[in-house]
Amino acid sequence: MERLFDSLLTQQRMQKHTIQRIEEKTLVAAVAGVWLDGRQVCNVALGWRDPLNSVPVSQDTIFRLASMTKPVTGTAVMQLWEKELIGLDDPISKWIPCYANMQIAAKIEGDNVVEVSPAQKEMTIRMLLTHSGGVGSGQICQLQYEDFCVSKYGSLAEAVDGYADSLLEFEPGTNQNYSGIQGMDILARIVEIVSDMPYEEYLKKNLFIPLGMKDTTYCPNEEQQERLMEMIVADGDFHAVDMSKGSGFADFPDGYTGGGAGLFSTLEDYSHLAMMFLNNGCYDGTHILKSSTVDLMATPQLPDSFPGIGPLFNWGLSMRVCSEQKAPEQPLSPGTFGWSGAYGTHFWVDRAKNLVAVYMSNIHNGMGAGAPTAFEFERDVMAGFGECE
Repeated sequence: MERLFDSLLTQQRMQKHTIQRIEEKTLVAAVAGVWLDGRQVCNVALGWRDPLNSVPVSQDTIFRLASMTKPVTGTAVMQLWEKELIGLDDPISKWIPCYANMQIAAKIEGDNVVEVSPAQKEMTIRMLLTHSGGVGSGQICQLQYEDFCVSKYGSLAEAVDGYADSLLEFEPGTNQNYSGIQGMDILARIVEIVSDMPYEEYLKKNLFIPLGMKDTTYCPNEEQQERLMEMIVADGDFHAVDMSKGSGFADFPDGYTGGGAGLFSTLEDYSHLAMMFLNNGCYDGTHILKSSTVDLMATPQLPDSFPGIGPLFNWGLSMRVCSEQKAPEQPLSPGTFGWSGAYGTHFWVDRAKNLVAVYMSNIHNGMGAGAPTAFEFERDVMAGFGECE
């Protein structure tokens, strides 16, 4: 159905803001698109794939997704749930026994944990999908970073077994705080165990090939490396960042198939995943999820009064859900869902408006969901509906 949307206004705003940030050298490049009623209505590809060598960005430039890997992991988990191979309230120890008796950092003084207590409840799959399990989050995660950094491990399986020795930030299921890596890595490992397939192989067979995501991978091949966005710090000047030792973050081992981060993709590829969510689990005639499953993923899972949950956002299953529209800090429609990545990627799905928006950018100081570029892109798109100045 047709929507009242001023695509020219949004296109002009996207171009203006992108050019301004590139000229200020607070952004290197952006490739972004907006789809309404299944048709692309706005598209921008501006800036430099490699600014130090004046190589322009293009539509097929490959970006590091960082935490926009998480909705991929959430989709894989929910496929297994649909088949009744796992339950959302299954304890993690059902699949990985070493998680049965975790400890909580009960008291921290300065940089030291001075009191530890046993967790009274076990983390569940639902808790990890909603960042309410207490693993890999908050101050305790920062204090334990050197001990449990993924660079210490040779594989996802090794890392996840290692995480079981880390301390939790809080009693599972009593609070919400974002788990950047560990929570979703644990879920990816459960996908491996339950499916009896390496995680990337599972994703290729069940998501990437059916969705036509031909450039989405943990290990770009030689041809894809030629299209890979160079990692730059953009702080009023452009400074190169050496990412050669990792496949996502600089400290990722080569080929580490993380559930929380690590994938590479293009604007077109990721739009296929987003369109699948918009189309109730179906893309181009291929069913990835049931409509009811997408509904569940897009439904707030935690009470409004739950510690860590504010008035504007809640967590669905692996993605953030907008609770209340409050421009300019939250210009999106209630019920809109999606997520972001630490290097500047961002997307959302608005089923009320039949809209998908995807933003691809990579700078080392990108800031993820709190990035100025993410808010700016949201306002640019919503301005097309007359809902944002």
